[in-house]
Amino acid sequence: MKRVLTFFIILILIIGAGITYAQRVVKLGDLPKSESTINVYHVYGFQEAYEGYKIVYIGNNNEPQYLYLPVELLDKVRIYSPQANTYSQNFLVIWKQGDRVTKVEWYKPLEIDYRLPNYSLQPFSEKDKEIFSAIVGNGELVLGTEIGGIEPTIRAPGGSE
Repeated sequence: MKRVLTFFIILILIIGAGITYAQRVVKLGDLPKSESTINVYHVYGFQEAYEGYKIVYIGNNNEPQYLYLPVELLDKVRIYSPQANTYSQNFLVIWKQGDRVTKVEWYKPLEIDYRLPNYSLQPFSEKDKEIFSAIVGNGELVLGTEIGGIEPTIRAPGGSE
């Protein structure tokens, strides 16, 4: 009798656990579509000064791109200094709706060695300061390819400036 009772109790627990912890399955086609796109970029380096951050990240076509984060717009940016959970990786998560950047999450490495050439604490050039002021004037963060005037100028070898 005890064995039969124990068997039924175990059977009820197994069935109850399966029902209690069951996950709801939803087909991908049934999920609501998001208006946001999310891109994750590897950060190569950054420059930090009074005006904010100039981040150099590797873009979609393996070309270095810039993201300027002015101090005035840091409320749109979440900067994390993870404690050993990203293994000192340095990356950006950029949320966009259409062409507009809505949110930026920056996961900094656990420790930053400012002696390395790709990290620096120094004042920005006048051109960078102009870009910072233009971004603050616009009130929205923009990716490096969308900032006018910072694209490299290609000149023929031996040409004059």
